[in-house]
Amino acid sequence: MLDQTLHFYQLTRNAAPPEVGTSDEPAPIAHTQIFYKEYPRFETIELPESPRAEIALDDAWEARQSMRDFSSQPLTLTDVSALLRSCRILDDERTVERRTYPSAGARFPIECYLMAFRVKELDVGCYHYKVRTHELEVLWPADLTAKADEIVSPFVPNPAAAIVMTSVISRAEVKYGYKAYPFSYLEAGHLAQNILLAAAGSQINACPVGGFVDQALVDLLDLTGDEIPVYVIAAGR
Repeated sequence: MLDQTLHFYQLTRNAAPPEVGTSDEPAPIAHTQIFYKEYPRFETIELPESPRAEIALDDAWEARQSMRDFSSQPLTLTDVSALLRSCRILDDERTVERRTYPSAGARFPIECYLMAFRVKELDVGCYHYKVRTHELEVLWPADLTAKADEIVSPFVPNPAAAIVMTSVISRAEVKYGYKAYPFSYLEAGHLAQNILLAAAGSQINACPVGGFVDQALVDLLDLTGDEIPVYVIAAGR
């Protein structure tokens, strides 16, 4: 084991949760209230209702592959909707809300962004997935083609779109301290499997990627110090 890996493991293994007062006090609001990243002054695009995937779970498992070859055929907005709705809120009346994936302490630090290269009805550019309303928030139109190798990977060329997952890690740090870091990657993995099975059910090629350039995504999405890129899924036909 590398010395740095061992040091990090020891930090997370022995991490005590942050002090929150006595057991008689109510839980801090940061432990019970879910926070969302939203862009209230930006244009939004409503995602269409996507058809339910008529595929058995066993068939979806068998169909799932990491596909690195994409044609020039674009995805549709309905395709994008099908992928993102796999990570949606199921019950927002419950305290704390229930989603299609687990999250440590229901802190839900993972945010999703869409990088659109070839998506019908969408300009080429960056979008944020507004999970509460199943909409895309338009961050900025931009020709991302020249940056595709940094956003995704030079070994996964020509994607029609990429879903970028970030962790607003401070949401989980207030409850779990150092453990928020590995918990973020676990949560991103849960989302990724949902998206990959949704892709299999919709006959969309998809490939999970860890070889992106972190700083390129930080700059492109204008992320603050509390938000870090953790995972990317490339998709296309």
